[in-house]
Amino acid sequence: MLTIPTREFNLSVSKHNVRLDILSDWIEASVLCMDESLSVIDIADVLIEEERYRSEDMAREAVRNAWAELGRRLLWIGDGCVFSLDNRRIRRRSQWQDTPAYAFCILLSMAPYYDWWVHEFGHDYTEQGELFELVTQASLEAQFTDWTVYQTGWTRSNAVGLERVVKEVAGRLGEQKGHLELWNEPNAKELGLDLLCYRPFPDSRVGIPVYLAQCASGANWKSKLSAPNLGVWRNVIQFTTMPTRALAAPFALSDREFIHASAAVDGLLLDRCRLLGASQCDASWLSQELRDRLVAWIEPRTEVLLQRSM
Repeated sequence: MLTIPTREFNLSVSKHNVRLDILSDWIEASVLCMDESLSVIDIADVLIEEERYRSEDMAREAVRNAWAELGRRLLWIGDGCVFSLDNRRIRRRSQWQDTPAYAFCILLSMAPYYDWWVHEFGHDYTEQGELFELVTQASLEAQFTDWTVYQTGWTRSNAVGLERVVKEVAGRLGEQKGHLELWNEPNAKELGLDLLCYRPFPDSRVGIPVYLAQCASGANWKSKLSAPNLGVWRNVIQFTTMPTRALAAPFALSDREFIHASAAVDGLLLDRCRLLGASQCDASWLSQELRDRLVAWIEPRTEVLLQRSM
């Protein structure tokens, strides 16, 4: 299996101190990147060998709980899921190179729980963020086929200023610009707006469903639950009707965490299962260009993970 996470994977004696979502991610990533198949017993044995559990029964209970979580992910993602599952064994059914968006989201989910990750790959998350925006855009376009999805977020390849972003958004929605001068500062960039998602009508009039979306690819995603700030955006654009906020993150959230985050977003929340569920609408929902960029980002990271797992 892949090297064990160094965070949130603590020794469990009388209670489980290994986080269920990270345990499930670790199993999923191990099957995708290293092991063709793993049994409940295989995984429990590793947890004991790595001194995360002392009791064999308790270790197997933890893996059984992960099995239930993995089964839920399989149900929601559908045919695009990279593994199959029965009562005893999880099996890989596609190579990560064939499912780069899946592998990309798994690695983003695992990265915060390896304390050596930043040392290996640095603090520059610009490319990671841009790729995640493009994956989110592709997923939305596959699932919302009659909606328009426009990438507004500032990136190295799209280093536009706030004035241009506001002009484009207002023009697309048929709205009037507001008090842009109050917010157009050097570091304003796009005021937290990464994607504009809207469903126009043939009459081209205002009052249409609009989502202003933030794409949060890192461990600090919870700090972005209130971004973009709708009050600020209603100040820079005179929206006839208030748009709705949306947030995308690459993590597979528990029901409790999903409810809490959805309430904070007060709009549309897209976690990993919802994003990757695009495969149920269109098996080839990624462009070849985006697939190639994702593979180039993933390869060095999987190599390091495999080296540390030997």
